[in-house]
Amino acid sequence: MNKKLEKILAFVLVFTLSIGVSIYALVPGLGYRSFDELAAAEDPSDYTIKTNDIGSDTTILGIHGGGIEKGTSELVEALSGYGKYNTYLFEGLKSAGNGSLFIKAVNFDEPTAVSLVNKSDYTVSVIGAAGDGEVTYIGGQNKMLAELIRLHLNAQGYNVQTLSIPDRIAGVMNSNIVNKNKLFDNSYQLGGVQIAVSKGLRDKLAADSDTLNDYADTINQALSESWPTIVDLMDKINNNKSQGLLSMFSSSKPDLEKKVEKALEKGAKTPDELIKDFEDVILD
Repeated sequence: MNKKLEKILAFVLVFTLSIGVSIYALVPGLGYRSFDELAAAEDPSDYTIKTNDIGSDTTILGIHGGGIEKGTSELVEALSGYGKYNTYLFEGLKSAGNGSLFIKAVNFDEPTAVSLVNKSDYTVSVIGAAGDGEVTYIGGQNKMLAELIRLHLNAQGYNVQTLSIPDRIAGVMNSNIVNKNKLFDNSYQLGGVQIAVSKGLRDKLAADSDTLNDYADTINQALSESWPTIVDLMDKINNNKSQGLLSMFSSSKPDLEKKVEKALEKGAKTPDELIKDFEDVILD
């Protein structure tokens, strides 16, 4: 390809991506840059928003539900069945072409979802990943909760991989909706966990109720049994922070982050081991 043709193609690409929602929305697999763009271009009957706010401190999100990323809605609804979590679903209802309803997690700003996340202490987002294998990818800013979920799923025989930057589905960006939850202990941003499920596993979750129930139950155990113990330990760090005049110039976040990293470095093989490692680090 000669230099002149390369310049022409580059100009066409930049121009196409800059002239507005009508062209942007037609680029296959690209989706929309905001909910306002989507709402302005799509028929309201082609998507639905389902919210179940029970006043829980934990919210489960499915921002690519329905036909957008098959299997994610099924998992969120299974977790909703435990009656312990707020849930949110944005679902594509088209007979085909639901990929056009896609909004990246870092751009997802549908008002109901944002409001629910902002008032939640802990958040988990279920999205799709490519691949015909049965793989779960764990990411997000809340590394401790992510590791607990990974260990619980591993114990049940699921193939789980941990992601970090630069992977595009690592879920660690501040702009990702899952990380916009309420400040932990009114002090700092703890962030959330993003669970990206491969197409192969999502297809199985959608078709096999036994697998779906087992997978959901495993995540529920991490959230409702192991995680509260970790939160109690994190509260001890905050309660032990310095008091008085100097306390206004310090933050417990760096201390917590160091202790979390130190506990994770021990390489626990089970959820109970991780809890014990974290407790030992705090007591050091």
